[in-house]
Amino acid sequence: MAAYFSAFPASYWRTWTSCRHVRLKIQVNGACAVTIYASNEHGDAVSVLSRDATNGSSFDEILPLDEFREGGWYWFDVVSPDPDVKIIDAKWQVEDDGAKQGAATIVITTHDRPETCMDLLEGVGEVIGLGGRVEHIFVVDHGRQYSVADNPRFGELHPEVIRRLRVVKQRNLGGAGGFGRGMHESIKENLSDYVVLMDDDVALDPESFIRGLDFADFCREPTIVGAHMFEMSEPCVLSTFGERVDRRDYMWDSVPGVVDSFDLSLNDLRRTPWLHRRFDVDYNAWWTCLIPADVIRSVGLPLPVFIKWDDIEYGLRAGSHGIPTVSLPGFAVWHESWREKDAHDWQAYYLLRNRCIAALIHSRHRRGTGLVLSNLAFDIESLLCMRYSTAALRRQALIDLHREPTDLLRESDGKLASLISLRQGFLDSSERTDHPEKISIDTTLHLSDRTSPKGKVATVLHMGALICRHAFRRRRHTVAPVLPVVMDEWQHIGHRDAVDIYFPYGNLVSRRRRSRSLFVKSVKGLLKEHVRLWWRWPELARRYQSSASHLVSPDTQGMHLFGEKDSR
Repeated sequence: MAAYFSAFPASYWRTWTSCRHVRLKIQVNGACAVTIYASNEHGDAVSVLSRDATNGSSFDEILPLDEFREGGWYWFDVVSPDPDVKIIDAKWQVEDDGAKQGAATIVITTHDRPETCMDLLEGVGEVIGLGGRVEHIFVVDHGRQYSVADNPRFGELHPEVIRRLRVVKQRNLGGAGGFGRGMHESIKENLSDYVVLMDDDVALDPESFIRGLDFADFCREPTIVGAHMFEMSEPCVLSTFGERVDRRDYMWDSVPGVVDSFDLSLNDLRRTPWLHRRFDVDYNAWWTCLIPADVIRSVGLPLPVFIKWDDIEYGLRAGSHGIPTVSLPGFAVWHESWREKDAHDWQAYYLLRNRCIAALIHSRHRRGTGLVLSNLAFDIESLLCMRYSTAALRRQALIDLHREPTDLLRESDGKLASLISLRQGFLDSSERTDHPEKISIDTTLHLSDRTSPKGKVATVLHMGALICRHAFRRRRHTVAPVLPVVMDEWQHIGHRDAVDIYFPYGNLVSRRRRSRSLFVKSVKGLLKEHVRLWWRWPELARRYQSSASHLVSPDTQGMHLFGEKDSR
């Protein structure tokens, strides 16, 4: 039973909660031997207790947590010569006379995805059925085509879900505005102790959800508790175990030591030393994240940035107030993988603009040199992949950084429409294909092109040669092989004149055709805007820092964003 969901992450409970013991209770239907193991941060495991259990008996032991400082888990094995012996029930239990059971408000933001939202609400019904302390449910509906409340499945939901549910219709303010609305309503009406933010397309495990609530109850101080993400298409693949922000270039990444996209079906705790470390994080993405109401009252609502980096900035802001974030093992949801999506569509604008805003507010560097240089490197790589629309969106993001910070409160659907329109002016904008079965991916090229220059010098020389090719040589070839999204990197397609990239998620095809004029124009425009950002960084930082508290204030957002009384 050395598995992710059945083992007990002892070091997390030892570090963040007031608990100093955990009780393991097991009930079996026959004679067997129960052995308990404990590990350290290096993954070294020892047997700490072994005892026989008989038919119908209950194995009940209290185990100390004092030694689990930097890492380590508890787990147990049940061994019997009788193949019919089964575990009837098994529980890890913690106790603390000072802890109280807090109630939760769930906030779901949705946009024209009624079926996945209904699936999630059915899962919430299972949580309530198991005694999960969900007192209120907000669905903030930004959709125009499909109303959640009009879904035929709505009446089939758990009666307690319907009783607790409030659907809020509002103009499309993105994930930040949707979650912000639910957080605002929760603290305004003092509805609960916790607010749990959830994407509308996640699948949850009810017992796992309740673990997250229990952990928050026992934390010594108000703590943001985030769920891990497994991939929906590969349910045993753990997307990431913990994330941070690199303060040099303000880019998010996994915490050093974490292995991304890790398949737990092939590796349990016994064979995976890195899983035994306790990883401290800067933030947890809002696919599912629990935030105490007191934290919201203290640090405010998300920045009104539509989508992207709202969760990261919130974690950084909370951290600056001394409020920790914990990505808790055993508390997890399933979500669509990012790997098969087109990450270079209109969202590229928000990814860059909001990353820069977060850096301007929180970075301690006088100038954002690291961020500017990493941005330029990414833009060159993107242009070598013939993503001219992405370059145009990112240039617009840099231009808009120089507007007044309070303009964020006045953005509307028109902004998103203008970004989509800007991208559609380029050939490489993704198009949906109605016949994905007719797409023939060239696997020969896929295999033969997977070569990259070795070493930094070779990489720089190779990139320099490709830049000269894109800037000075005319396009000669028009035949475009279809390649999978995994090949959408400059090392693999930078030497080509034409290529089509296929994205399985959404059945999208991006048509790339090399253009010397677009390449040169894009490089000049991006270089100009990055130099301007670097030069004006101190001034922009002062402006965004002085406006930040106003932008995240519940009163400000209540007045400018949530003024309509349109809930039902």
